[in-house]
Amino acid sequence: MSNRSSSDGVYNFISILAIISTIAVIVGTIAIVAGTPPRGITPLQQTQIAEAIIPTPTASSTATETLTPTLTRTPLPPTFTLTPTETLTPLPTETFTASPAPSATITDTPAPTFTPSQTFTPAASNTPLPSDTPIGPTATFTASPSPYLFILREPAAFVRNFANSAQCAWQGMGGQVVNLEGTPFVGNLQIHVYNNQFDRKVPVGSNSFYGTAGPNGETSGWEVQVTSAIDTQLYFVQLETQNGTLVSDTVQVQFPSSCEGNVAIINFLQTRPIQ
Repeated sequence: MSNRSSSDGVYNFISILAIISTIAVIVGTIAIVAGTPPRGITPLQQTQIAEAIIPTPTASSTATETLTPTLTRTPLPPTFTLTPTETLTPLPTETFTASPAPSATITDTPAPTFTPSQTFTPAASNTPLPSDTPIGPTATFTASPSPYLFILREPAAFVRNFANSAQCAWQGMGGQVVNLEGTPFVGNLQIHVYNNQFDRKVPVGSNSFYGTAGPNGETSGWEVQVTSAIDTQLYFVQLETQNGTLVSDTVQVQFPSSCEGNVAIINFLQTRPIQ
């Protein structure tokens, strides 16, 4: 810092001398041009003034100080390097799968199997052949005693639907109950028709279309429709009291799957007096 101040002082000094010399040279030049030296200044003095004004350059005065500029480097702030943060990988979420609740086990209870005590097979409808005239007395048929008050008067007969206009779109059975005299039985009895898919009860005397009326107009006809189509299902028929007491053997009825036999005729007959 002190070296630079000294250099500035030398430069300032030299500048002042140069200004003074310049002024003197101008004045002297004017005087020379005018040919009139300033008053009171001799030629010797003029020479001395010129030497004083214009000094002889010396090696020290002509030497030009070379200044080497010093570059001051302002350090830049350090570059901030962004350090990436650790990326957390989420763990897979556990999926809960609900276990289906066990369904209740349904136990299929089969319906009771009805074992009829007597099977009736419908008689075939054949054309009777002419027979010889029997000789001698006619044999009398003696029915075997029954444990029930009523028996099947004759085997079940299958005929075409005559009871209504539904024709083949109807299948059922009907008949009547007769007493010891062969007239309609009057009493609180009912017909029970059933199988594994069907169960129905109707009172005796509920349908007068079947059978004939008695002397006093009493009837004992009944009818049960089992389906509205032709099929070959097996049904069970029995005669009961109003409280369900069985008074006849159980009759099996299986339809032939034909419009010619979609009505089963079943008649019951009283076997002994009611005590």
